[in-house]
Amino acid sequence: MLFFLYGEDVFRSKEKLRALKNHFTQNNPSAQLSIFDFSEKDSYDCDIFKSLQSQGLFSTRKLIIITNLIKSLPVEKQKTILEKFKEIKTIPTDLDITVIFHEEGVPKKNLSFFKYLFTVAQKQEFIHLNNVGLQKWITNYLKSEFPTVSFSPESLSMLIAYTSNDLYLLQNELTKLATFKITGEITKKDIELLIKEQIRSTVFQMIEALLTKNKKESLQLLHQQLEKGEDPFYLLSMYIYQLRVLLKISSAVNSGNTNPSLIAKETGLHPYVIQKSLPQLKHYSLENLKMMFQEFQKIDTLAKTGKDNIISLLDRLLVKI
Repeated sequence: MLFFLYGEDVFRSKEKLRALKNHFTQNNPSAQLSIFDFSEKDSYDCDIFKSLQSQGLFSTRKLIIITNLIKSLPVEKQKTILEKFKEIKTIPTDLDITVIFHEEGVPKKNLSFFKYLFTVAQKQEFIHLNNVGLQKWITNYLKSEFPTVSFSPESLSMLIAYTSNDLYLLQNELTKLATFKITGEITKKDIELLIKEQIRSTVFQMIEALLTKNKKESLQLLHQQLEKGEDPFYLLSMYIYQLRVLLKISSAVNSGNTNPSLIAKETGLHPYVIQKSLPQLKHYSLENLKMMFQEFQKIDTLAKTGKDNIISLLDRLLVKI
């Protein structure tokens, strides 16, 4: 069987990938499991085909997870791997072999590998949730993880305005709020106390300093928060969140949409976030924002895989830009 998971909402696509993996391993405890992440340099396509062809000692069932192949490999290399896949004509229907392709983000849809997977695989695209979708997601998350805690409509709207559709950030803040409240209704005062609008303001300033190439100020703002005891991974998630917001708004503006209400409909962002972010776009190009976003994503990957220290990575980036 062949699955293809992709989309701009990486949080939910990874949740789906995790659910498929857990379901397979629970039902096939002796099966072979192979994982290839092509965003890491030590993944090789030849190992994929070895895994497909190898015979298990106790089970013939296999799960092969292939991550970021389209995102990371040159097009010519993709074509070579694709031709090998096409030669194994039974993969899409073979019940003993499950292959899951997972891409962080939306690959270029004109590429041969995307067209192949889109046509042959069981596919699912994960787009960012709108306000209604976010409310449902929050409600389901609380029922599952913190059933004794609830939100009023006003406080729920306020939380979404602060976190937008960044589910990594939203999950972090929900856990913080629910752990603090323990039981009962989370109020607007609880959110104001714990969501740290002051940190968001500092993050806003740091990104602005970074985009204007003010190395001294960006480094000072980063280390001010670190000295206050803020988690560097939390700060990194905030930097990525703010850049993602700016990218969405900038893309809308570049396409001719300058009306905040229409931008809100197009991007799924809360109007409060758009009004606050629009002034930041006057001096930054869309290309500059994309470059910066990619740099922070690289840091996120390197730090979370333990390949380098997150603070050192952030320092080097701020000095380099």
